[in-house]
Amino acid sequence: MNLTGKHGNQLQVLAVRFTRQMEILIPQGDSVFFICESAKPDKQFRVWKKWFLKHENNQWEFDEKNKGFFFYRSKDLE
Repeated sequence: MNLTGKHGNQLQVLAVRFTRQMEILIPQGDSVFFICESAKPDKQFRVWKKWFLKHENNQWEFDEKNKGFFFYRSKDLE
């Protein structure tokens, strides 16, 4: 997701909320990955990491190397 400019953050928040609402439709074992590709990806990643840690549940993981974050829906063990 490459969202930059004045309204980029608003669109990212909408995407995260939509992902949260639709998480029941994500098949078990699959994930959704967001990557920071703005003009300043390091800054974008730092800001969004803080936001995820403060506002989201612990199902989101962070990929420091690729400047991204993802939601993984684990498989239930039977």
